[in-house]
Amino acid sequence: MNNRIGFHYFADTDHYKSTDLTLWLNEFQQMKISWLVLQSPITHGIPEEFIKGLIKNGVTPIIHFDFPIYSSVKPDDIKVILSAYARWGIKYVIFYNSPNLKRSWAEGTWSQSDLVDRFLDRYIPLAELAMSYGLIPVFPPLQPGGDYWDTTFLKKTFLLLQQRKAIALISGINIAVSAQTFNKPLDWGMGGEAVWQASKPYSNLEAEDSQDQMGMHTWKWYTDIIQSVTRTTPKIFLFWYGASNVLEGGLLDSSLSIEKLIDMAQMDPSTSDPEMEGLIFDENVIACNLWILNSSAEESSDNSTDLLKAINHSDQAINTIKNHQVKYASQNSIQNDYQVARKVADWVYAIDHYLLLPRYDWGTPEYLFDRVRPIIRQFMPTIGFSLSEASLARKVTIWNENNAFSEKDILFLNQAGCEVDEQVITDFNK
Repeated sequence: MNNRIGFHYFADTDHYKSTDLTLWLNEFQQMKISWLVLQSPITHGIPEEFIKGLIKNGVTPIIHFDFPIYSSVKPDDIKVILSAYARWGIKYVIFYNSPNLKRSWAEGTWSQSDLVDRFLDRYIPLAELAMSYGLIPVFPPLQPGGDYWDTTFLKKTFLLLQQRKAIALISGINIAVSAQTFNKPLDWGMGGEAVWQASKPYSNLEAEDSQDQMGMHTWKWYTDIIQSVTRTTPKIFLFWYGASNVLEGGLLDSSLSIEKLIDMAQMDPSTSDPEMEGLIFDENVIACNLWILNSSAEESSDNSTDLLKAINHSDQAINTIKNHQVKYASQNSIQNDYQVARKVADWVYAIDHYLLLPRYDWGTPEYLFDRVRPIIRQFMPTIGFSLSEASLARKVTIWNENNAFSEKDILFLNQAGCEVDEQVITDFNK
């Protein structure tokens, strides 16, 4: 089974420099992710170097054009960008976001008739243009519930696509689906409408002792709707995986464990595990994109120090993912043609090679990444500032600038079984 774990990258378009790629790619490699949702500008493309760097290292980008439905963007405006993305190896593109929310529409247009029809008038030309370049359009995520009930919106969408004879769009359906929890149990809505037949739009569930699609199992409700209309099983890309409620600014649902989320995503549907009964996704769910890597609005900017803040902001969750993914990596390595040495490193060590950099209270000096670039270029190590994280690595290169690390620190790494390569730098910035 393919690795389903992925992430939403930053919610802006300011983090696509080569330094960003270097910084984050090492994190992604250690977390062993396969997917990354990228926000694309419409005036210019994400740099080729960034996209190809991800693809080369086994990460599949999902390009999201998140411009408002009421914007003046037309297919001709993004022809050049789509053509370039296709040449660079992009496969999946998404246009728009949550078209069933009032705020996605221009003022005064929401209450007009035939909302779904009007959305498709805008969506279909963009999707068909993408397909003309060999790209795969992924239908945008709906907000569960929403101002226009999402399951109703979805069913009408595919009925109208059939009426319009949009054969290419319904013969191989790819759709982004919310995996928000809304602070409900993981088994909420499990089994879909076939189990919860009393569920109706905006109904009082407590009075009816029922459940609805507003939880982790939205994908099942959507799959059943699409199959009933088109007789086609869609490929599902889960968005906001594990978030509580993105409309309320929620990141990871505080009641969830990262380990449980990874188990749900990575377990094969045929696995027999009483604790996971009913929680394992079907094979048509191909990606589970966690929402936790986005920085806060205060941290969102185009300089590297804020990227470091973003890493530190999610440090505990990231380390948990790295460590928990090891067991799935070791299982999958049996099926892949890795070199024996690399197999052993993946199984025994959470990290193969770690570049340990000094941390200063006043921030990270701008020259630091320039000076360690030869090490990065030659060895492609994981880059970080944590002594405890470094102790998980097979080999640690220490950038020991002005005695930032003591003999006790080095002894700690040696005792942890690390191969230590100390680079002593004295009076470096004088």
